[in-house]
Amino acid sequence: MTGCGMDEEFAFASPETALAALLERVRPVGAVRTPLAECAGRALAEDLVADRDSPPVDVSAMDGFAVTLATGTGPWRLAGTVTIGRAPPRCSPGEAMRIVTGGAIPDGADAVLKHEDALVEGDTVRAAPHVKVQAGSNVRRQGENRRAGALVVAAGTELTAATIGALATFGAARPLVRARVRVAIVATGDELRDVSAACDLWSIRDSNGPALAALIGGLPFLELALHDRCGDDGDSLRAALRRAWTADAILVTGGVSMGERDAVPHELAAFGARPVFHRLPQRPGKPLYAATTEDGRPVLGLPGNPVSVLVTARRYAVAALRARAGLGTVPVPRVTVTNADAQTIPLWWHRAVRRLDACNVELVPMRGSGDVASVAASDGFVEIPPNAAGAGPWAYYGW
Repeated sequence: MTGCGMDEEFAFASPETALAALLERVRPVGAVRTPLAECAGRALAEDLVADRDSPPVDVSAMDGFAVTLATGTGPWRLAGTVTIGRAPPRCSPGEAMRIVTGGAIPDGADAVLKHEDALVEGDTVRAAPHVKVQAGSNVRRQGENRRAGALVVAAGTELTAATIGALATFGAARPLVRARVRVAIVATGDELRDVSAACDLWSIRDSNGPALAALIGGLPFLELALHDRCGDDGDSLRAALRRAWTADAILVTGGVSMGERDAVPHELAAFGARPVFHRLPQRPGKPLYAATTEDGRPVLGLPGNPVSVLVTARRYAVAALRARAGLGTVPVPRVTVTNADAQTIPLWWHRAVRRLDACNVELVPMRGSGDVASVAASDGFVEIPPNAAGAGPWAYYGW
């Protein structure tokens, strides 16, 4: 696919079309029954249906008095109290019973008189003069939320606090959810050193591995299976890929450009990765390589420059990892750039920004895709189409 005036070397004309092609080939991990306390952020793998009516019986929607209407609108004799969580006593004609929100409506009661609408004198209660009590007032009927057997949460839903609450309500103590995606990270480069190591002038500390590990640690449907580093030589790279290959998803940094030692795409293919794309019309991150294994595991070769790693991981890897976790894509917000300039490039341009509020951002000055110090002052980036300029609004991706 070509278009938009892009060079013919690019198989896809936009990040969106490239990502869509990748996601088509990613398959979700298996499912496992998991304690409810460990399910937040993961994908439900089977429909949750109501195991009983909700509410299970008629209950009070207010604190007040359960009353009978057989003898009119009162006064009523206070005959007792409904204890929440227990079967209620019967309410005979002319009687009322104290009740709290959620308490079961006694047999014989027709409505609930709110506490603030009641006048209590000794063992007698009546409605205030302005209040009309009607059958069903302040009563939540059995099954009005869901009937037993009805769908509550559909398979594939990302489990949030709200959906976890629903699972608990309907007795799903060990729901079937997608397993956490085990991610392997391999940072390549002869020049890389551990963050704690002393560096000479020709070496750099590895920031790509820790940055990707932080991304994985911040997403509840992922877990870090391997955090490795290797040199650019074939033997070292192959050994690292062999260690990584059992993971559910693989992220490699460096070695995907046009240099004679950029062997990552070749080595990944030798391991069985089937390319989806290599090189996209974008800045930063042009050399990005994406593939899948035969069983649908995503394998991404991210460029080596730190800003390129951050951008491509956020733009492509997160979506691919969500798909592997059985989760769908999420809506991308659009923001306005308050200090927009007139600069354009003939590529999709990912420009670092600082968020001002929910709808507005400002550009962060950058000196290239190795400028980690400047990107640290940003909250994410906007994606600007080729040859476009101005305030937008543009798609925004937060770190």
